[in-house]
Amino acid sequence: LREIQKVNHLLIYQIMKSIKIQKLSMINFKGIRSFEINFGNEETFVFADNGVGKTTIFDAFNWLLFGKDSLGRSDFEIKTLDAQGSIIPKIEHEVSSTLSIDGTILLLRRILKENWVKKRGSAIAEFAGNITEYYWNDVPVQQKEYQSNISQLLDEQIFKLITSTSAFNNLDWKQRRCILSSM
Repeated sequence: LREIQKVNHLLIYQIMKSIKIQKLSMINFKGIRSFEINFGNEETFVFADNGVGKTTIFDAFNWLLFGKDSLGRSDFEIKTLDAQGSIIPKIEHEVSSTLSIDGTILLLRRILKENWVKKRGSAIAEFAGNITEYYWNDVPVQQKEYQSNISQLLDEQIFKLITSTSAFNNLDWKQRRCILSSM
């Protein structure tokens, strides 16, 4: 098993792609009504006071790719809240990004919508859950296809390792040793 893990890690490193974020957009994501970052060819630094959205930007990119926040939670709240702290109903929550992958442009988009249904005989629509829509190069795709495409593009575990300073230390010592040995 250990040898298989080493081979898998070596294969992953050999097929690693050059992925550059060109643009990241958010609409109604975790309280940010509308925000867009255009990344240049140079390094982009995001810095600001605490509590103004730096982590939200990273959460948005993680949600777009994996449906999780930067801590790996899939059950975090992305909906925009009003001044009283209540969810604003009937608005869409969207994250999109333009990526350059080995020089080829890829457009990703994920939209969370509330499903409001009028039951027969009722004049008022009731909340019936959320619907998530997925787009790959502006073409609607099913969740399974989207996740499959993302996993072929980028391994979630490697993404965590290269984007989080604590990810490696949070691994079991055997996993850390395996990764180091494979490098």
